[in-house]
Amino acid sequence: MSDTRKPDWKGPITGVVSAALAGVSFALPEPWRRAVFLVGSAAFVGWGTNAVAIRMLFDRFKILGIPIPFTGVIPAKREALIAAISHSVANKLVQPGALKEQVLKSDFVAALVEVARDRLRLASSDDATIGKILEEVSSRGREIVRSSRVREQLRRRLEDGIREKGFLARALVDPDAVGNAIVDTAHTFLADLPSDPDAKAKIRELAERVPAAGSAEAKALEERLRPLAEGMLETTLARIDVEKIVKGNLEGYTDRQIKELVLRATSEHLGWLEVWGGVLGAISGAAMYFLAK
Repeated sequence: MSDTRKPDWKGPITGVVSAALAGVSFALPEPWRRAVFLVGSAAFVGWGTNAVAIRMLFDRFKILGIPIPFTGVIPAKREALIAAISHSVANKLVQPGALKEQVLKSDFVAALVEVARDRLRLASSDDATIGKILEEVSSRGREIVRSSRVREQLRRRLEDGIREKGFLARALVDPDAVGNAIVDTAHTFLADLPSDPDAKAKIRELAERVPAAGSAEAKALEERLRPLAEGMLETTLARIDVEKIVKGNLEGYTDRQIKELVLRATSEHLGWLEVWGGVLGAISGAAMYFLAK
């Protein structure tokens, strides 16, 4: 992370002005000498105290190689800071409901229709792709028609229909035999589907019938797809752990990068803290001068 912040000279200028006042005071006659010295030196102390305190937030100070306690607050509290930022972003700044609303306000649903249109038209122009589609339909369809659930439902429907036709129908028609014949016919049809030229033509025809972008039909399709899109977004956003993502990204930062991250947002205000340290120091110096008179 490169430091692109503009240099902030407010604090250093305050320190230089304070030190200059204290130095100039020695060239002045009394009582100005003492008054200017007290104002300048107190302003310098106030500025210096705030400047050092601000730097102690970010850096661990040492004297003769011995770390000064309670300095380098941000590096020392790195984990707590990362956890607090991650929690705040996830729970206050980035909320799934707001994200879903913003996505739906965009052209998300229209984009879904556009993607479906492009993919279908692309697929319809390639015989190999159409063949794969039909093979998948054939395979899944045969699994379904051969399943026990479909057989049982078919047998019940046949029994109900035969029962309504009276005694003769019940005596002559075997529902199991009819059901097996229907299943075998469906199975044969599905097995032959990948090589059926009419099926390939139907897919091409379907691709041509997809509504053009901006048309009334496309708008109607978008409205029908909107509930589906909302459900997809809700499911997807519910699985996104924003706090974990933010925390993971911040944990990859070095102490220096975290320092730069904080300074990017607070450098101007921190500079004014140094200025106010000098101003309040100058006021306290002037107050000491008048109280000592």
